[in-house]
Amino acid sequence: MHLVRTGPSDQQRNTPRRVRSGALCRWVFVVTVVVFGQPESFSQQQVAQPLSQNQASTLSPEQRAALEQLLVGWEARNAKVTTWSCTFYKWEYNAWSPADASGERLAFSESTGEIKYAAPDKGLFRVKSSKQWNSEKRTYDTRPSNSGEHWVCNGTSIYEFRHSERQLRETKLPPEMRGRAISEGPLPFVFGAKADTLKKRYSMRIITPPSVTDQIWLEALPKFQVDAANFSKVELILRATDLMPFAIQVFKPGGQDRDVYQFDPRTSLIDRGLDLIRDFSKPLTPLGYTFIEEQAPGS
Repeated sequence: MHLVRTGPSDQQRNTPRRVRSGALCRWVFVVTVVVFGQPESFSQQQVAQPLSQNQASTLSPEQRAALEQLLVGWEARNAKVTTWSCTFYKWEYNAWSPADASGERLAFSESTGEIKYAAPDKGLFRVKSSKQWNSEKRTYDTRPSNSGEHWVCNGTSIYEFRHSERQLRETKLPPEMRGRAISEGPLPFVFGAKADTLKKRYSMRIITPPSVTDQIWLEALPKFQVDAANFSKVELILRATDLMPFAIQVFKPGGQDRDVYQFDPRTSLIDRGLDLIRDFSKPLTPLGYTFIEEQAPGS
């Protein structure tokens, strides 16, 4: 484990080795959606558009068997989870990220938030606090508490706060997406992962370092353009004891920009602690915001 740093004076946290941009880089975690953006429908036409190059290295029979065993076990574990909530930490790395004295890239922004899930199609993702690098002052500025990403899915609609536009948007899901909107969204790695779906959509391999015994590291590369539009690679870390996500690193298309998510196991609550009505109901429109209702594309 290495330490992620946001600046010379900031407190350090333990995070996956790949969080650092030097050696191997980046997880997610992780949710997300943001891991976690707005789920979208994956039609047969979209899935039928494979990438021109095979990005996965050939797996040996032993590696393929280990991957199959992991995916089947992971799916079985996910099927037993009815609700889950957890605090997450997010680090964003991009071209505006500062560098330390050795030239190593630091995080451009750091956020803390909460993620909640109720099977099969309810979810909440909310950034509660964040700070961002100010290149002129050479320090991190705290951002307003109401400026972070925040969305709620109740199974029939997705509610998204767009703070810069002072809007609360409701996107009604088409009937064919209800009941599976989260698990079949852009990143099914956190919510309801299905072994067959993952194998169809991604070239995957286990990349756990030999020295790591309490985690399982998994790399996924998109096979189809609809996924490649969202990310070029995902690295996922599962806890070996219960196959719950510990971290996710999402590499964005066309460059080295990446988002890193880490889930705090100390705050992880499985099958307890959620109020399905309170946590996933339609949010109130904040004062000064406009409520906008729209249909999902293709509905």
